[in-house]
Amino acid sequence: MRSPLRASLRDTTKAPATELALTRGRRAVPTQTRLHTSRIPVAMYVAALLLLPTLMVAGFMSAGLWANAETSTTQAGTNSGESGAGAEAPAAPADVKGSMTVQQVADAFPPITAAQILGKLGAPLNTPTSSQLKTLVEKGNSIDIPALRTWLQEQAAR
Repeated sequence: MRSPLRASLRDTTKAPATELALTRGRRAVPTQTRLHTSRIPVAMYVAALLLLPTLMVAGFMSAGLWANAETSTTQAGTNSGESGAGAEAPAAPADVKGSMTVQQVADAFPPITAAQILGKLGAPLNTPTSSQLKTLVEKGNSIDIPALRTWLQEQAAR
């Protein structure tokens, strides 16, 4: 084996050394690799940090594995089959809930029509009767569900 200290300039320039050659100094100098790293721009790094979690949440929500309050209430009504006719009708005005539709309340109390209920809630008369009471109360600014219960009790007593 040849001593790396006796290697001539001609030997090092013709072919790469098959042995590790150490320098004469106290510390070894690292050799430069052929791979070059490139820097990621800060804007792309920040965009990736903001975009990746957002895409993950959107993916989970579209797959149905993540739900917020709005989607869970709409899916609960459609998945359980409570489209209006299959839900339980209230027996008394005190049983009226915000999740019930206008048609359910009108069917439970025959002297009262859906138009009267819509008028009392302050909703337009062309509003579909499949609308839930709580959405009509939120959109309108006339009465709330407890006031609607008392009004239904007064109308049923007539």
